[in-house]
Amino acid sequence: MKFTFLGTGAAEAIPDPYCRCRVCEVARRERGPHIRARSSALVNDDLLIDLGPDLLTSANAVGAYLGGLKVLLVTHRHSDHWLLSNLEWRKEGFTPTPTEPMVVYGPADALGMITERLEDGANFTTQVVSGGDSWTAGGYTITAVPAKHGGGWLEPLLYVIDDGEHKAFYGTDTGPLLEEAWDVLRALGPMDLVALDATGGTGDAGDGHHSLHTFPVTRQRLIAEGVVVPGKTQMIAHHFSHNGHLTYDELVARYGEFGVGVSYDGMVVALEG
Repeated sequence: MKFTFLGTGAAEAIPDPYCRCRVCEVARRERGPHIRARSSALVNDDLLIDLGPDLLTSANAVGAYLGGLKVLLVTHRHSDHWLLSNLEWRKEGFTPTPTEPMVVYGPADALGMITERLEDGANFTTQVVSGGDSWTAGGYTITAVPAKHGGGWLEPLLYVIDDGEHKAFYGTDTGPLLEEAWDVLRALGPMDLVALDATGGTGDAGDGHHSLHTFPVTRQRLIAEGVVVPGKTQMIAHHFSHNGHLTYDELVARYGEFGVGVSYDGMVVALEG
């Protein structure tokens, strides 16, 4: 399984074009991994997680062709993860190259935003899923995990993706996991990759994201529950805001203290063996 982090930033990206905080100024000056587009991820070349506003630029930055997508997983309907016009560009008037038929899976409130006019000619269908659901699609077994995000105003989901050889848990956006989420993860067993929300940095992430105060606690429970196996599971901190007060280099140092990597735009994790 090849897992590509297309974008790794929170809603306002890094740098926030309206902001002159230290993190944003370092990103403007240093560029490289300090620059973060809004989050999305590509599994192999046929499964996409989230459809954010930077998707086209992020895909082009790594040379990714998205016409072969068979599965799209939507985490939630916040605009930094769910930009519907990205589906429109699949239509023949924009893209004469035939695309693979794609199924969009996600919570009812997000998929309910798709209009009949948008769906017409874009070569995709939709399937509503909820936390705890498990299904097969495109050669994967996928399980939706309930997230803690959005303050009760939306239904957020996380996903476990199993290709028969490796399992990856994409755990963003979410605060400390709900007991219902632990029940699902415990039953699925050890993961090869865990990408966990780390939005808050040293700041206050509220209860809808992780920070450096809560991330280590969730990590320890992931180990205790058998989801993360030290020495086997690659654990990656993911989804960052400039309001977390840490530059890329500082994030690497802080998360490295407990053996966790830090995502950056274009990062590829190849799960082999």
